[in-house]
Amino acid sequence: MTAVPFQTSAWWSRWHQSVVSPSPRRTVVLLISLAVAVYLNTLGNAFAYDDVPIIVNNPSVHRMDWSALWRRGYWSHVTGGGGNYRPLTVSTFAVEYQLWGERPAGYHLVNILLHAANVAWLFYLLRRYRVAAGLASLAAALFAVHPVHTEAVANIVGRAELLGMFFGGLMWWAWLQGRKGGLKGWGWRVVSAVAYLAAVFSKENMIVLPAALFAGEWLAGRFRRVGVRQAAWPFIVFLVVLIPYFWLRTLAGEGVEQQVEIGHVPLTGRSLWERCIIMAGVGVTWYRLVLIGYPLQAFYSIREFDLTPNLQWRVIVGFAITASLLGLALAYRRRAPLVTFAVVFWFITLSVTSNVVLPIGALLAERWLYLPSVAAVLLVSIAALWGVRAGGALRLGTLVGMTSLLVFYSVVTVWRNPDWRNSVTIFESLVATAPNNPSGYMILGHELMTIDPVRARQLLEAALELDPVFLSPQGSLAELDLREGKATVARDRLAQLLAQEPPNLPTPAGEWAEWHALYAKALALTGDLPLALEHARIASRQSPTSLKVLFETSQVFLQAGQIDVALAGFRQLTLHDRDHGRAYSNFATVLIELERYAEAEAVLLEGLQLVPDSEALRARLEFVRQRRAQEKLPSTTRSSPKHSVLNTSP
Repeated sequence: MTAVPFQTSAWWSRWHQSVVSPSPRRTVVLLISLAVAVYLNTLGNAFAYDDVPIIVNNPSVHRMDWSALWRRGYWSHVTGGGGNYRPLTVSTFAVEYQLWGERPAGYHLVNILLHAANVAWLFYLLRRYRVAAGLASLAAALFAVHPVHTEAVANIVGRAELLGMFFGGLMWWAWLQGRKGGLKGWGWRVVSAVAYLAAVFSKENMIVLPAALFAGEWLAGRFRRVGVRQAAWPFIVFLVVLIPYFWLRTLAGEGVEQQVEIGHVPLTGRSLWERCIIMAGVGVTWYRLVLIGYPLQAFYSIREFDLTPNLQWRVIVGFAITASLLGLALAYRRRAPLVTFAVVFWFITLSVTSNVVLPIGALLAERWLYLPSVAAVLLVSIAALWGVRAGGALRLGTLVGMTSLLVFYSVVTVWRNPDWRNSVTIFESLVATAPNNPSGYMILGHELMTIDPVRARQLLEAALELDPVFLSPQGSLAELDLREGKATVARDRLAQLLAQEPPNLPTPAGEWAEWHALYAKALALTGDLPLALEHARIASRQSPTSLKVLFETSQVFLQAGQIDVALAGFRQLTLHDRDHGRAYSNFATVLIELERYAEAEAVLLEGLQLVPDSEALRARLEFVRQRRAQEKLPSTTRSSPKHSVLNTSP
């Protein structure tokens, strides 16, 4: 991290002064402007994919329920055992929900500003280590426009990566401030530890940040100057703050591993060596994404990779690249410690999501490369600076190459951002870019079920053609069958699906609970009420606040004559369904069918307080008041009630 290996030539210095200005403040402004410019078109994006369950359909976010936000897992309102605990990230969503509700532009703006702040952190921290201004500027500029970051920035829930790196930058800065020693120095170390705690409360993989900081201080020569013991022992503050982190994480019911029962954890049961072999093959995609940044796709299915621990060509290439990086780090640890730091930073920050140390529920996601990509932009920038120093044709080629790379990255990023406009556009792009990935067909088909059921069925069947044992398309096809009146077909399909349910599911049970609810509905429609009630109770127990579970099981309970249970379910929907007009309308409709008009009127008035412009609620209120007026007339003048049918779904 010394300045010696990275001193710039006089020519480069003059060029840098004429183009960028040596003022750090002006350079940061230019870098921030670049980061904002390439993501401005995300302001028109809607809530997409995971944004919907985490923000739009999350009651704890709507109510700003701090107890639930900090004492429950990130996904615990949908499914249990995910191993994700990000209370600070979800708390930012809760605060923003009070500011702009379900207007997504505000959330996207915060993401853009956080990304811009991280670009500034990168430049500033490199300069604090006396890295040449030109190198620091180029690295930060490449980071600002790198297309692999689009998932983290353009998708609102990518906030976890952005917020984690932001607090990681604060942690690093405060630690450098604490170099002054004494009581004041320890004060800065405490600030650094608190910032680190905020980083891990934002995203789990930030837990490795102190290891990266340790490597940076070591390679910068800090330990040689003050002694290993004196420089190393203050790092204990980071271990101290992990005590409340793991205490709260345990309180939330989230362990350090994803439970196998909630989904397929691809490398569960594999030995360390087998995981290394398999992930070496996956690593070829990592290296392509951080160096080339194209092509990109929204979701990487385990079915796209070879999960057999064999030395096929991708594994050999992956091992070769990894070995080359390690060799480079060793060769330049004295002459160019920044090179060594970049390599070490790459492996440290990727370790948690690498599936080598700990198997997790996916093999690869572009958002996971947000922080590790710092290593890639550093290595590219160092190579560029060496090319400029070489002079002649190599200098010209390097300048042209770096300019072209910045332009290419910027164009790809701006072009990619609209893919994240909504859930349909995301998976339209996935089907187009990864036609052999069944997940794209499955999720796109699920999204189109209500607006284009014919195409939805085609997509879901295409997913099953690619992967006949894929469970989710089968559940969505059963739901389509029910919507089309094919109750017997849906019943048989769901019976086969539920036969594969794993034991001891954590609660909430996610899709499994929904499939039990749909099965209960299919059974009720085909006349098997006792078995329908059994599965309705299972679904209610597995996911008591799921909108789909509440809606479907309440209808089953109603059909079985368990009126109080059914009404309790419809009342729950008024609390958990963000579409208050629909929830109150359905609840009132049931009460009308039961001829409980006084209760129906009270429910409708309650709903109109929340949705005063709802025509459906007003129409039902008028009908109820007419019925109540007729009840006061002699029985010979009364007309029979007109029962409404529940024809909406959550």
